[in-house]
Amino acid sequence: MRKDAEAARLGRGQTVERETLTELDPKGPTMRSISTIRTALSLLALLPAPLAGAASPADCGALTSLALPDTTIAKAAWMAAAGTLPEHCRVEGNIGPGAIGFAVQLPTSWNGGLYHAGGGGFVGAIPSGNAGLARGYATCATDTGHKGGGLDASWALGNPQAVVDFGYRAIHLTTAVAKEIARAYYGGAPGRSYFVGCSRGGGQALMEAQRFPEDFDGILLGAPAYHWTEFMTGFNWNARALAAGPLPMAKLPLLAGAVLAECDGKDGLVDGLVQDPRRCRFDPVSLLCSGADGPACLTAAQVSAVRKVYAGPRDSWGRSLSPGFPMGAEDGTSGWAAWISGGAVTPSLQFSFQDGFFRYIAFGDPSYDPFTFNYDTDPARLASTGLLLDAVDPDLSAFRRRGGKLIMYHGTNDHALSLYKTVEYYDAVTEAMGRGRTAGFFRFFFVPGMHHCGGGPGLNAFDAFTPLVDWVERGRAPDSIVAASTAMPGRSRPLCPYPEEARYSGRGSVEDAGSFACHRPREREGGD
Repeated sequence: MRKDAEAARLGRGQTVERETLTELDPKGPTMRSISTIRTALSLLALLPAPLAGAASPADCGALTSLALPDTTIAKAAWMAAAGTLPEHCRVEGNIGPGAIGFAVQLPTSWNGGLYHAGGGGFVGAIPSGNAGLARGYATCATDTGHKGGGLDASWALGNPQAVVDFGYRAIHLTTAVAKEIARAYYGGAPGRSYFVGCSRGGGQALMEAQRFPEDFDGILLGAPAYHWTEFMTGFNWNARALAAGPLPMAKLPLLAGAVLAECDGKDGLVDGLVQDPRRCRFDPVSLLCSGADGPACLTAAQVSAVRKVYAGPRDSWGRSLSPGFPMGAEDGTSGWAAWISGGAVTPSLQFSFQDGFFRYIAFGDPSYDPFTFNYDTDPARLASTGLLLDAVDPDLSAFRRRGGKLIMYHGTNDHALSLYKTVEYYDAVTEAMGRGRTAGFFRFFFVPGMHHCGGGPGLNAFDAFTPLVDWVERGRAPDSIVAASTAMPGRSRPLCPYPEEARYSGRGSVEDAGSFACHRPREREGGD
C-alpha cells in the first residue's frame, strides 16, 4: 500500500508533514493530502538538552516546555509508586490539527522500551498503559482524536478530521511524539517499541503494521476490529434478525447446551469446549417448538434468527457479504446476551455500534434508520469510509523486512467480532506472502472457548506479551503459549499457532497442558 504524507516520521533532523484534511484517491486505498502544512524544522534544534538522570519531579515538570510540532504538552506530573506501578512522570497533551489527546508515562527505572496501549470501541478516552508501566516500559496511549464513550460515534458528524484521526492518524502520531518525549527525558530514544491491543486495539495494530511499519518492533493483537465496513454490515444483519425473532436471555443456555452436545467431541475429546467451531454442523431447527412457545424450545422466528447469525449477511442473490459468527458458548454475560441478542430495555452492543456507525460516520445523517440498509446496494456506499477505517492490506512485507514480529489471537467463541473474519485475514497474508515467510514473523493463535478479548468458559488467561518480547529480542518464535481457564480452575492447555491445534497425547491429565501437543488438524494433515 502506498503511504500518504502522514507517513513522514517525527525524528531528529527530518521534515515533518501535517495534513489537516484528506480526500480519497480514486486510484486506490491511499490517502492524498489536500491541505498540507510543511514544517521544515529540525527537531534537534527544538529539543532541549537531554535530562541527565531524568528521575526527579523537577525533570518531569520541565517537559511542559518541550517544543514539538503541532503538539501541546499540557501537564507533566510526578507520580509516586502505588501498588504494582513504579514512580513515574505522567505527561498529557494534544496533537493537532484536530484534537488528539495523549498520555505518556515515564518510569524512573526504565527498561529502555516503549509500550503503546490500544483502545476499544470508538475509544474517546485515553486507555490505561499501566500493564506496560508495571513492566518498566515507557508507555503511551491516545483517545484517537475525540472525547466520548466507547459506544458514542456522534463526534464524527461533520468532523472529517476526527474520522481520519480515529482511523489511522492518532496512533501513529502519538507513537512518534511519545518517542521524542522519552528521548528528551531519558537522553535517548526507546530501543524497542511494542503495541498491544484487542478489539479496536487489534484493528489499530493491523493498521500500524500496514501503514506505518517502522513504528513498532513487536505487535500483540487480539480479536481485531480491522474491517469496519464488513463488521458493521454484519452487526446490522444480526440486529435485524434478532428484531424479527427476539431471543430472550433465558433461552441462551438452551442454545449453548445444544451446540455443545453436538460439537464438543469433534476434536476427539469431550471436555466442555468447542475447540474449533468450523467443525460444527449444528442446526437450530433441532430446537424448534412442536407446539406453543416454551422455555425448552425455539420458535420458528427464533430458529430463523439464529441461523442468520451463524450464516452472516447475504445479498438478495444469496452471496455472502461477510462471515457469520461461530457456534459455541452463546450463554454467559459476555456472550450473545451482551453482543447479539440484547434485551427489550438494553439493545445489544452490536446494535449500538452499527447504529452510531451508519448515522454519524458512514452516512452523516443522525436521522438515518439503519434498518433500511440495503444489502445489495449500500455496501458499495461504504467504500470511501473503508479507505479510512479498514486495515485489510495483506502485504506486510515492509513490516517483515525491518524485523517486526506480530502475534495475533482470537477466542473461538467470540460473539463481538467473528473468528472467521480474522482467519480470512491471516489466510490472505499467507497467500500474499507465502506460508513459510509469514510464519517467520506472524503467528496466529486460536483461544478455545474464549469470548471477546477474555471471559467465556475456555482458556481465557494467558501471557502472549512475554513470548512476543522473546521473539523480537532473542529470536525465539513461540511454538505454543500455555493458557489457563478462570471458568474451569486447574485447567491448562497449549494455544497453538494456526492452523495447528492442541491434541491430547493419551497420557496424563486432560487438565494439564503437558498432556497436549500441537499438531495440524487431522483432516488437513498432509496438505500445505
